Amino acid sequence: MTRTEIAGVVVFALFFAGGAFLAGEFSDAVSRYLDFGIAGMAGYVFVGIIATVIAPVSTVALIPFAAVLWGPVTTALLSVVGWTIGSVVAYVIARRFGKPFVARFVDLRTIERYEHALGEKYLFWNIVLLRMAVPVDILSYAVGLFTSVKLSVYVAATIIGILPFAFIFAYAAQATLNFQIVIGGVVLATIYLGYRKGRSMRR
Repeated sequence: MTRTEIAGVVVFALFFAGGAFLAGEFSDAVSRYLDFGIAGMAGYVFVGIIATVIAPVSTVALIPFAAVLWGPVTTALLSVVGWTIGSVVAYVIARRFGKPFVARFVDLRTIERYEHALGEKYLFWNIVLLRMAVPVDILSYAVGLFTSVKLSVYVAATIIGILPFAFIFAYAAQATLNFQIVIGGVVLATIYLGYRKGRSMRR
């Protein structure tokens, strides 16, 4: 992995850890002052959509706060909704407007690295596996630009791919430090394997 990619993973982990610490330390204040009910949930989903469409924005630091407010199950489901809708928006943008327009949102060089990793054979499962390891926005644009997969198939693969980690992050936000460390190791290993898959497919 490049230094930039490693730095991105480290920042991602620090944001989540920082959010989990603050949400845990000030859980009473979070519940008292930040619970806006349905409006708050809608806002969380909207931020998830924006974060998926525009890189490198991320909602990872918000997950622990959402878990305090609504519990891990609701938080996970809301995350899935936001990330899935954002993925569809990114897919449609890429499919309809092409590379020049996509370049306004993300680095094309990063996207192009996954063109061959997607492949043509077992495309559905390739999307599922890569969805677990590659940032949602990058893979969404790559699928829209470089494949002919149908939207319905893409949505199904996306949901299957993001569902496990949506629940893992939601539950890890309120877990013990040891559990969070274990989850962090699993996430890092998954990202690394996704990177190796993408690299091997480009050879």
